[in-house]
Amino acid sequence: MNWKMIGLAMLTAGAAAALAASAVPGGSIPASGTPISGIAARAEAYATPDSAAESGRAAVVRECMAAAGYDFVPAVNTYTVDFHNNIGFRRLDVATAKASGYASLQPAGPGEPAEGTAEAELFADPAFVIDFSGPQTEEALVTVNGMGTYGGGCGGEAARKIYGSMENYVLATGVAMNSLNSAAGASMSDSGFQKAIDSWKSCMVESPYANFESPAQAVSAGQAAGGQNEFKIAVTDATCREQVRFHGQLEALLDKYLTTRMQQLEPEIAKVTEIRRQAADRAAALSSR
Repeated sequence: MNWKMIGLAMLTAGAAAALAASAVPGGSIPASGTPISGIAARAEAYATPDSAAESGRAAVVRECMAAAGYDFVPAVNTYTVDFHNNIGFRRLDVATAKASGYASLQPAGPGEPAEGTAEAELFADPAFVIDFSGPQTEEALVTVNGMGTYGGGCGGEAARKIYGSMENYVLATGVAMNSLNSAAGASMSDSGFQKAIDSWKSCMVESPYANFESPAQAVSAGQAAGGQNEFKIAVTDATCREQVRFHGQLEALLDKYLTTRMQQLEPEIAKVTEIRRQAADRAAALSSR
């Protein structure tokens, strides 16, 4: 994926849902011999942008664009990283399936403005884009670890005001969000990954949906069917997930590889944690004015 476009998406839509949509690479991250149970949850928290800082950044963008003459309210980045989703199986339990079928598995987070909306018209205006993100040139691109965004306009001003610098912003958002994907990808190459799927298939054999090869196929079939058929498939799928501890198996796999990767990234994690702490403090100070 072109990181120039990712950077623009981070500033325009305010979310990194697009980042999670990118393929999870299968890296050379080795499994830890002493995995830390539950580290996957800590890793997801690290990979998820700080909500307070992002709320502050959106507020600065709004004020800056208002000063430029635009009535624009940017979406706040509320995207939450879910490694189960990143490796193909967003979490689903029986209670959720009974209540809403597969609705909870729909993609979440802001994306491109809907065609025909006032926001879409704004982003179609070259003058608005310049005021928002500045010139999209190589010189204006700020990169960290091969990932970056444009540092001009109100978007750049807001990122610097909240995060201290564009480099800090990129590190605390895009870089952090993608730094653990290699570990998630490595878990998919572990033999335990297919074993988890096979255990789910063995359970589904006793149901009317024995032909499904994986939970992902069940989700696709249920969403295509819609109505009561979707609910029947979703509940059967979720029941088997719970019976074989499907997500528990995936969590244990993720722990093995995320333990290694989180240990490799300790200095960077410490730096990002401090950047986010200061960014949240700046956002709080601005909101109290």
